[in-house]
Amino acid sequence: MSPHQEMRRITPGRARAITGVLALLSIFPPLATDMYLSALGHLARALNASPEETGLSLSLFFFGLCIGQLIMGPLIDAYGRRAPLLLGTLLFTLTSAALLMVDHIATFNLLRLFQAIGACAGMVVSRAVINDLYEDRQAAKALGVLVMLMTIGPIISPTLGSLLLEAFGWRSIFVAMILVGIVALVLSYLIIPETLPHAKRADAPFRTAGRNARHLITLPGFIAPALVAGLVQGGMFAFITGSSGVFQGVFGLSSLAYGLVFAAIAMALVLFTQLNNKLLDHFTPQRIMAVGLPVYVAVTAVTVIVSASPSIWLFTAPLWVAIGMVGLLSANAMAVTMAAAKQGAGIGSALLGGIQFALAFGVSSCVALGGSDTPLPMSLGLLLPATFACLLWFTSRRNIEGSSPIRSEQSQGR
Repeated sequence: MSPHQEMRRITPGRARAITGVLALLSIFPPLATDMYLSALGHLARALNASPEETGLSLSLFFFGLCIGQLIMGPLIDAYGRRAPLLLGTLLFTLTSAALLMVDHIATFNLLRLFQAIGACAGMVVSRAVINDLYEDRQAAKALGVLVMLMTIGPIISPTLGSLLLEAFGWRSIFVAMILVGIVALVLSYLIIPETLPHAKRADAPFRTAGRNARHLITLPGFIAPALVAGLVQGGMFAFITGSSGVFQGVFGLSSLAYGLVFAAIAMALVLFTQLNNKLLDHFTPQRIMAVGLPVYVAVTAVTVIVSASPSIWLFTAPLWVAIGMVGLLSANAMAVTMAAAKQGAGIGSALLGGIQFALAFGVSSCVALGGSDTPLPMSLGLLLPATFACLLWFTSRRNIEGSSPIRSEQSQGR
């Protein structure tokens, strides 16, 4: 069944419901990272752990997202989208429950690794389902909506986590994760359709995935925008990793005030994603990337320059724009990447996610090692990946545009 045939079978209302549930599934990673950032100190004291050991729980989660997606991609190409999605959501929910009962940091960190593997199911399946159902700019718009709805996670998670921490302690944060997991599991079972026909499924998932992965890795139209998407997302994870130390440590905010500032900065993702959807009515994703990446580099450079400023407002203003640009650029980079992997959406989505979170793990670890005595490590964690992304895009632009099925303005008579 072609994407167009599948879309004819799904009403607009059902399509919106599917996108909403996919967005809920995709907030598992920000929910599982952002919501407990303000509780890291409490967690360290409760488990008699050092700040470095509790910080490792964040980096290991990113690592789990990386390897989990590489496992999930072949599975959803062989067994369809629904069954692996439901199993992954169940794993996330069960490990969230197990985290309530641990009393040692090593066990906690190991469970976080498995929690991440479960969390990645929604991310991989979401991109694959959108790739199954949409083509060209509609895919970019759908991914934009997905990214916008995903921002509910980083907007509400820090504030919700701070409120739960103050009222009920750090374990209540994981109770909230359990409840979200249960809701997502029920909604996925009721709403998400199977979008991969049996005729298109791989007989030997990992052997087929290996063959497809080798092809995609050597395809400039796939690997270059995938790396760009990962580098852009790396800036977001630099912010996630460093923000608690910067705003609570350097600027002296309380847990609740930090959660509110984090939410205000994350709101930029919503606004810039809406802007991106307007731009997609007039420009291709490639064109938006070509203009947006230099802007992203410039604003992250300003963030580095003002890192020595004692003013929280002077530092936050360019940071707000930089995080907004992450939302604008990410959807377009992912759309270009997934368009090049049309015939292998599962492994393409897995490779894209694996690349994103491998880079996130690297950026996050570097920011953590840089310390939180100054905003500079976090700011450099934005600027350096942004610079590499911009250079890679423009050095690979001809290959990207030549191999992507998303048509250029010229080919559409612009």
